Amino acid sequence: MRGKAILDAIQGVTKKWAKQRKAEERDASARMNRRNAMLRKVRRVTIKDAVWQILPEAWGKASGDGKLPASARQIFYAARPAILAMTDKDKFDYGYFAQTLLPEYIKTYGVDWDVIYDARGNFNEPHTGLTVPLGTLQVRKYLEKVEHHLQPTGLPLIAIDTEFPTVGPKNRYGAILFIEKEGFEPHFEAAKIAERFDIGIMSTKGMSVTAARSLAENLCSKYDIPLLVMHDFDVSGFTIGGTMEHDTTRYQFQRGFRVIDIGLRLEDAEELEAEDVFFPEKTDLAAVAATLRKYGASDAEIEFLLRRRQRVELNAMTSPQFIAHVERKLIENGIGKIIPDKETLTIAAKRAAMIARMQKAIDAVVRDGADETAIPDDIEHQLRKRLEAAPQRTWDDLLVEIMNGKR
Repeated sequence: MRGKAILDAIQGVTKKWAKQRKAEERDASARMNRRNAMLRKVRRVTIKDAVWQILPEAWGKASGDGKLPASARQIFYAARPAILAMTDKDKFDYGYFAQTLLPEYIKTYGVDWDVIYDARGNFNEPHTGLTVPLGTLQVRKYLEKVEHHLQPTGLPLIAIDTEFPTVGPKNRYGAILFIEKEGFEPHFEAAKIAERFDIGIMSTKGMSVTAARSLAENLCSKYDIPLLVMHDFDVSGFTIGGTMEHDTTRYQFQRGFRVIDIGLRLEDAEELEAEDVFFPEKTDLAAVAATLRKYGASDAEIEFLLRRRQRVELNAMTSPQFIAHVERKLIENGIGKIIPDKETLTIAAKRAAMIARMQKAIDAVVRDGADETAIPDDIEHQLRKRLEAAPQRTWDDLLVEIMNGKR
């Protein structure tokens, strides 16, 4: 009995000790949890806070310190690594960044950044033929022109257009550049790529439409000029590039022409930020690999895209990187200025001489002035009558007819 009593006493003390110990552990755990929660609260950096800190540096990187315009997506790519690191998050939504945070920052701080948003639609002026793409940069430039346009107060400086009339590649451009994305037009314009290299530029939103393929086939095959294709480094990019020279159910090519893939390829992508790719569970990766090989992907590129499951967008390049890439590829492939044949040059030279003489005559009229020109007292009435009879005409065009005495 004594032994059992001693055992019971020991177990009782042990149970009380264990109970007390567990309580202390729970309390310590609770204190630790409270401490960690407070630390997380103190250390927590919101997406907005991170964007506010990173944006100036990201803008500078994407735009080459403001020397070139940059798209919202390029700024997003430049900012994303630092933002994810600061917020300890795995994902960062582009839509929230581009549509909310970036515009809010620009408005709050009044920074003068040429941020490009994809144009969605167009505004067309009547009579002038001017079309304004409804993108941020294009609308801004148009409004600046409207604001600073000066109405002529005297005789105009009339100049004859010296451009030799052409339509199509002949005597005008020696290659076509197809890019699978819209939104890079301001980059091309700022760097004068089309003008400096005499190259036509064509873009679509993703997969090329049949009209784009028809245009490329007819022009490139007939005039023996190359088609340069620029695309994302991913499965869709290779497919988009491939459809510009391979038959599909929607379009079958009838004539061959030279197609040059100018990237992005693996050697380009390795220096840029890659992002993870998630294929649907039932994706036949062997079939995808066969498609990539059909469209020119190497084994190393297939490894990157399908085994490593990563991709790189054109927008991962900063504006200076993008322009440098395009220029390098054009130079490597011998794309440059066009000089017409001797017969065309002879015709153009004679035309240029006539323009020069006509311009001298016009300049003489402008110098003499038109102060003695008789202006009809009822000129406004005449103009109203003509506009009523032909409302599709412009008032200034009809005014010339009135002053010329045309009935």
